[in-house]
Amino acid sequence: MRGIESKVLWIVTARSGSKSIPDKNIKKLGGKPLLAYRILTAIELSGKDQVWLSTDSVEYAEIGASFGATVPFLRPKDLSTDSASSMDVILHGMKHAEGLGLVFEYIGMLEPTSPFIDSETLKSALEFLAADTKAEAVVAVKHTHPNTFFIQNDAPYLDELAHRFNNSAGLRRQDFKDEITPSGGFYISKWDAFKRNKTFYTTKTLAFKVPKNAELEIDEPMDWLWAEFLISKGVTPIA
Repeated sequence: MRGIESKVLWIVTARSGSKSIPDKNIKKLGGKPLLAYRILTAIELSGKDQVWLSTDSVEYAEIGASFGATVPFLRPKDLSTDSASSMDVILHGMKHAEGLGLVFEYIGMLEPTSPFIDSETLKSALEFLAADTKAEAVVAVKHTHPNTFFIQNDAPYLDELAHRFNNSAGLRRQDFKDEITPSGGFYISKWDAFKRNKTFYTTKTLAFKVPKNAELEIDEPMDWLWAEFLISKGVTPIA
């Protein structure tokens, strides 16, 4: 009997170029190109044939293939700009798979910027989605810090915060409700639901809290330095 992990196509999205960190997706972190973490984790769960790299770069494609990813195409130019939609990138990959006669029940998007999600977390998220017949997708989330009570619109004066603080006498931090936000760790949808919705976010998208030591999303140079520190201390699920 086929397990849930054999019913998903993983697409690792790795466009070339990066403004914040040059060539971020292939820059070495802990001795491996950043994109390799997502590829190796997905292969560990589902096998090489079900892990595709979507990139516009021959160099990135060669690096991804060297770590076992399937590279069935180079991404078209119109899907490789700063303004290109990730959802269109996923739809492009799905259309290619269907053109080859491949059949999957789930589609998963993995971004190189979240390298610390392990295969067990991916499997648990898949099972979480499969167990809910009404759900259409599942997205990785983390708890927010600080609570949005302590956030206001950018302005010269802290007028909004002053109003809240001065009208919340006796309110303690532990009284605030937990809040969550997407972590970037993974996006998984039932295949037909994604084709219909063209997004991972619907009113029937499940929230899956990832382990705290896997929450990091690398967007800025400081994030990169933090990732290197975490690896050096062995506190990530992947090293």
